[in-house]
Amino acid sequence: MKKQIAVLVSALLMGGGTYAQNGAQAQKPKAYMVSDAHLDTQWNWDIQTTIKDYVWNTISQNLFLLKQYPEYIFNFEGAVKYAWMKEYYPAQYEEMKKFIESGRWHISGASWDATDTLVPSIESAIRNIMLGQNYYRKEFGVESTDIFLPDCFGFGWTLPAIASHCGLIGFSSQKLQWRNKPFYGNDKYPFTVGLWQGIDGSTIMMTHGYDYNQRFEDGDLSENKDLLELTGHSPLHMVYRYYGTGDIGGSPTLESVRAVEKGLQGNGPLQIVSATSDRIYKDFQPYASHPELPKFNGELLMDVHGTGCYTSQAAMKLYNRQNELLGDAAERSSVVAEWLNQASYPGAALTENWQRFIFHQFHDDLTGTFPFGIGWAGAGIAFHRHSSQGGNGRENQILG
Repeated sequence: MKKQIAVLVSALLMGGGTYAQNGAQAQKPKAYMVSDAHLDTQWNWDIQTTIKDYVWNTISQNLFLLKQYPEYIFNFEGAVKYAWMKEYYPAQYEEMKKFIESGRWHISGASWDATDTLVPSIESAIRNIMLGQNYYRKEFGVESTDIFLPDCFGFGWTLPAIASHCGLIGFSSQKLQWRNKPFYGNDKYPFTVGLWQGIDGSTIMMTHGYDYNQRFEDGDLSENKDLLELTGHSPLHMVYRYYGTGDIGGSPTLESVRAVEKGLQGNGPLQIVSATSDRIYKDFQPYASHPELPKFNGELLMDVHGTGCYTSQAAMKLYNRQNELLGDAAERSSVVAEWLNQASYPGAALTENWQRFIFHQFHDDLTGTFPFGIGWAGAGIAFHRHSSQGGNGRENQILG
């Protein structure tokens, strides 16, 4: 009997020690390491260059890293880029699908492209997400859960409302760091990890990702003093940290990936997480159970960088609004034409038109921050395609 009691006490002590160790681990400051290779659909180059060079670099380099480093997780946004991968690099695309299935190539951003959030209409914004999610469901059997916009020129108060309406749970960017002056007290953003309330009262989680071009030296990230310092910017003692490349796609450096892997095995003062872009949001759900999360209710705008684009390059804004109106007219007139048995509803054609048009709402395209005229031809093509499906084309069919 005494022997049994001794064994039981020993087991409890061992279990208590394990619990204490786990509790201590949970108290460590935490860094969610979110890899990314943000790719501008077009900026100082055209779409042909994007497909030939930057899309290829992104898929080929990350397949290499995924094969070489078992803890590496890659996040990438923009369904239109996945569609180009499928069309131009089908063998690599099939390889990528296996990593998506295993959860190591993560679909971020939910949308057809990483578009501007201030100029497009609400219908465009929702269609953008719908087109992206439909593609991801069809091609990969998954849906994205977040708004992933490392690079935009400000974020309107409607964004969390739109995201929540579409079933999304989080939003991240690093762009607010580019403000020239503080906006919220002494800071350029309200917090680094918290909740963002939309104009209708709906709420999503929001994280600040810092520099998307971040590269690390080959070392143990659990000992990294800069990361540890960043965790102190949040009362939650955690940081959501992008690393990788911006604008030109590609991948994080070998040294950065090795540093994350070493950090995962490290025993420093910092807990490292190789994270999908939505991991932190899922870790805090349901948000109502976490009153410690700070909440912001308002808009998140830039003060100097990029803001002049909203009152210049007026032609692109004109083409954009005409396309939005024509897209709506084409939808309505096509429904009426089918009701009157004058024409079949052209669902596939309308979807393709919106796909061609929406990627011209990309934040360097619609805003006009690209060199003069690069995006105009594509926007004009979309305009004429919408015209052929709606406007006079359908009105003539309806009126006979």
